[in-house]
Amino acid sequence: MISGEPRACMVFEKDVEGTYTHLVERVRISKAEEAEAGETEQIQLVPENPSQNITFNAPDGPPPEHLTVEGPGFEDVNIEDVRKALQMRWDVFQAFKPEMQDALKSQSLDKVNKVLGSMKVEDAEEVVRLLDMAGILNFSEHGVRDETGQDGGEEDEEDEEAYEDPE
Repeated sequence: MISGEPRACMVFEKDVEGTYTHLVERVRISKAEEAEAGETEQIQLVPENPSQNITFNAPDGPPPEHLTVEGPGFEDVNIEDVRKALQMRWDVFQAFKPEMQDALKSQSLDKVNKVLGSMKVEDAEEVVRLLDMAGILNFSEHGVRDETGQDGGEEDEEDEEAYEDPE
């Protein structure tokens, strides 16, 4: 190039153009990969074990005007506290987008996960937090779980000694 050889200038210009084109393509691919990676991260509700169920207790509406709570164990329940809790649950449910409300009403974990999967991770985490706080999200297990004797504490051993037959 110093001597003014035209072929050297062509080689240099071709090299610069090739490098520029390569960098532009790498930036495009890199941005596409970043966008794709951001879209693949999602929140999904999954039971910890096969015997566990995830269900949704979506409210049908706000608490009724005349609310009564009856039965054993409800003697000391403040009806206004119950009304406030039910109203809070309804308000949380109403704040969700219609797609999430429909998914919750359907009782379908797949439908709820589909809606959660379409959200940004931060938004989905907030929805799950609100579902849990409002008592709409429920985790339960099938069947009866026997936990007899699984405390393993010292109190159990002492209790056994206290009830031993003296003979």
